[in-house]
Amino acid sequence: MTRKIACGLLLLILATIGLNSKTKVELTRYPSWIVAKIVDSKPVKVTTNFTHVLSNSSTAYIGYIGNNYQKFDISLQSVRKSTANRYSVTGVTMVRTNRCNFQGTIDVVENRQFSHPTFGLDNSMKGQFKRRGCTIAKYRFAENALQKGSGVFVGYLLFYWYETNKGEIVYDDIDDFSDSYSNNQYAGTWQSYATKKSKPCAWGQYRVPNSGDLDVGAAEFSVNPKYARNGWSK
Repeated sequence: MTRKIACGLLLLILATIGLNSKTKVELTRYPSWIVAKIVDSKPVKVTTNFTHVLSNSSTAYIGYIGNNYQKFDISLQSVRKSTANRYSVTGVTMVRTNRCNFQGTIDVVENRQFSHPTFGLDNSMKGQFKRRGCTIAKYRFAENALQKGSGVFVGYLLFYWYETNKGEIVYDDIDDFSDSYSNNQYAGTWQSYATKKSKPCAWGQYRVPNSGDLDVGAAEFSVNPKYARNGWSK
């Protein structure tokens, strides 16, 4: 009996190792900044319209463009679900005084559910939701080619949601009290139509993903003083 139990435990351990290895391999298809945020999650099916999450405007986006972390502003003017996994988007970008209009798409790649969700400040949300999760998507926003300094943004997006006890998927602000809280995180590149040269570009709500040493704030986003003159001191 003891030998059978030992064999059973060994098989369970090997299966767990195999599952973890498989999960790690699956996650390698995503950028490292996303992988770091979803390791405690698993793929899950979600049938919903994420428009209200993607169009959330409870706080303005914070962003940068270029290796010198030039301040970058963006606002989404409309978000509309066009197919099962695609959303059509329009908006405006601003770098220094250069303003461009854009239109593009967000394509959902995968939905994931967190295995060990937290429950907010003092566990105030315990029993108030069915599950918490996130969605990985790809975006492509094309600025108006007739406008000065225009180009195309491409990259990955990570946003967070939770399902209420009534089955509604909503914008996840459960941990908005936390210093590290963020949502609607975009990171990728911008390529100029004119020069074909690319620059890193990222933006998000509350924090900016994949931003190196740009953010030195503890309780909230605070720009590194050495980049302040790149549009941040205004």
